[in-house]
Amino acid sequence: HDIKARLPRGIHNIREHLRDVDDIPLQVSLFAECTPSATREMIEIFQENGEVVCCMGSALAANTLTFAVCDLAVGVEPIPHFNRAKDVLLDHENDGSMSTPGALVTQYALGAALTCIPCPLFLQHDTSLYTLMQVVSEARWMVGCMQQAGLLLLLACVSLALVNLIAAWCLLPALPGFMAMWVLWIAVPVLSATLLFVPHDESIMSTMPLKNHAHVSDMSRFSVYAVIRMAPVVALTLVVYTSALQSMLPLSPPLHSSSTFSRLDWLHLTQDQQWALLGAQTYAMVAFVFHAICVSSTMMQRTRTLVEFVPVRNKVWVCGSFACLALTFAFAALLLAFGRVRVDRVPWYTYAVAFAGPLVLLPLQEFCKMHDKKRWTRFQKLAKL
Repeated sequence: HDIKARLPRGIHNIREHLRDVDDIPLQVSLFAECTPSATREMIEIFQENGEVVCCMGSALAANTLTFAVCDLAVGVEPIPHFNRAKDVLLDHENDGSMSTPGALVTQYALGAALTCIPCPLFLQHDTSLYTLMQVVSEARWMVGCMQQAGLLLLLACVSLALVNLIAAWCLLPALPGFMAMWVLWIAVPVLSATLLFVPHDESIMSTMPLKNHAHVSDMSRFSVYAVIRMAPVVALTLVVYTSALQSMLPLSPPLHSSSTFSRLDWLHLTQDQQWALLGAQTYAMVAFVFHAICVSSTMMQRTRTLVEFVPVRNKVWVCGSFACLALTFAFAALLLAFGRVRVDRVPWYTYAVAFAGPLVLLPLQEFCKMHDKKRWTRFQKLAKL
């Protein structure tokens, strides 16, 4: 069927058209009879509707204000001015006056530099636009990696805080400061940094990006994902902590309301109780780091499953995870070796819970990714219409 689309005339009518009619003005690729002020206002209209605006313009035109209001501005060196001045410069000598070709080239270069002050990128006249597309592709890949790395770091910090909070509710001491520093300052940052080296995604330029105002629209859904993904880590760590402590303590069970730790602080505990508590906290620290490594293996890609993207393709993550786990085991071994910790009294099911955690974690991680992939695929289809 023929559709008689009516486009507004004049920049002052576009906002009213977007509010009352449709969003066709945001989808057309050409605007005629635009003044510099109208161009800047149209850029602001795009930004108000969540679009990321990239502006390319001549470095010698009066485009400084237009460049300043864009999200990304690219100044382009005009061919005729520079080349004509340089050609004339070859046939004349520069006597130092402002009218000579040498001074003309200097004036053009200075004007271009001043005009392109708001521009993070500047293209020479012989630079292919394909270079700009490569820059955009690398930027998208880097932003995606940084988002996943930041998400892992945030979830790990919140999870460790919940472990300490729930332990306090159960009248158990929280993990000591040096263990928390080891986890949050060394282990988790190393794991997060390895996510920055995920191999480049070939289809990244064929995906439609989110609008600027759409990042917080699904915050409730992402919060549910975070709970599903990290709640097992918190639960498994607490189970390892309590089971190891209960087996190492020579006296009453630790979860009773009138337990030793609810009535006495560290200085009033016996040496056996202190070493039992330190040993249980060490077991909990190792379990938390091991489960964090398992979670990080699923966070290299937002929607691609472990079958579609095998984690070992990221060599930096393999080396970083092995080093992180080895150093954590060495740190724990030093704590347990030089103390009176009865490791032989730790039951087998404590180790089973600690090292069989991936059987619970990985399916839940994949479930969240598959659900997110359905929403992401639906968004891609709607955005490409």
